[in-house]
Amino acid sequence: MNYEQSTHALLKYMILKNKDNNQGSIDYLSDLLERDIPADKKRLIEREIKCMYSGNKGEESSAYYLDFDIGNRKNWVVIHDLRLEHDGDVAQIDHLLLGRMMDIYVVESKNFTYGVSISEEGDFSYFYKNMPYAIPSPILQNDRHIRLLDRFLNDNDLLPKRLGVTLKPKYRNIVLISPKSRLTKPKRGLYDCTPVMKADQFIERFDKDMTDTTALSDAVSLAKVISFDTLERFSEKIVLHHKPITIDYIAKFGLKNDEKVEEGAVEYKANPDCPVCGKPMVPREAKKGKNEGNKFWGCTQYPKCRGVLELEELIEEVIEKISDIEPACPKCDGVMVKRVSTKGKNIGNEFWGCKNFPKCRGVVSAETK
Repeated sequence: MNYEQSTHALLKYMILKNKDNNQGSIDYLSDLLERDIPADKKRLIEREIKCMYSGNKGEESSAYYLDFDIGNRKNWVVIHDLRLEHDGDVAQIDHLLLGRMMDIYVVESKNFTYGVSISEEGDFSYFYKNMPYAIPSPILQNDRHIRLLDRFLNDNDLLPKRLGVTLKPKYRNIVLISPKSRLTKPKRGLYDCTPVMKADQFIERFDKDMTDTTALSDAVSLAKVISFDTLERFSEKIVLHHKPITIDYIAKFGLKNDEKVEEGAVEYKANPDCPVCGKPMVPREAKKGKNEGNKFWGCTQYPKCRGVLELEELIEEVIEKISDIEPACPKCDGVMVKRVSTKGKNIGNEFWGCKNFPKCRGVVSAETK
């Protein structure tokens, strides 16, 4: 390898995984709200949707700064939205930064619209309409994630080795909140609040850590440096263990006995399983090529798995199961009504149209019955 090639190799970086798309779950919950269910159940579902939107906003804000500040730094790999299961425990890690010096930043994102306050004793409170509400410490929460991650890496023998010796990582606990939120920390106290900061301030902390690491480098520290290819393989092994969360919302909100389903309705999964690996799929939209703008189902394991399903394939599958009484909407599983086409080549023909039109445009040919 010549000098130019070796220099180029040192400049490698990678955003290995982005956040899983949960729009399918949001759409499914929104559909449940349109059904004839008790008001108290609807309030729970509305709160669930609100939390999902809030969580998305917080993670997207932190991801933006991490991608911008770290995503183009040499010798680092960025992983967003990593969920690991190990020995009956779960770690939902919002962001993971891995470096060639075996530095691992475990980053928790929080979205506090009106701000958060930390007491001298380390108690956390968020504000809503100027009223404080106590919450569990995100620092301690993230510390549990770090302990589980460390057990997971060691028990699965995933950590890189040198001369047969396992390289031990240095974990760093970071909690990021929106730059627009108010953050109040104690000026003194025994509790260490330094892991908590606004997302746009993280790069200052990162640069300081890297400067301190360089200043204190010794033979032991340098012996831990791995190649970018080794870092990439190490990171990919971690991502391969990612297990997207699957929730039975009908059971979670106790709707099995409360939900009123029309007689003859067809059971239909909001998100199909991948035909290649069997994992859940999410709706996506082609961004380029001849199919630009077309929507399709894509595997949540992408790019590890590139399984896809056309929306039309899913509709045909549902049509084959329609009852003799009345079909369920192939898109939202809602009630359908008889309609007559008023334009196009099928003018005058009867068809089944979703009752939620124009919000939902699911259709079934009347001839299919």
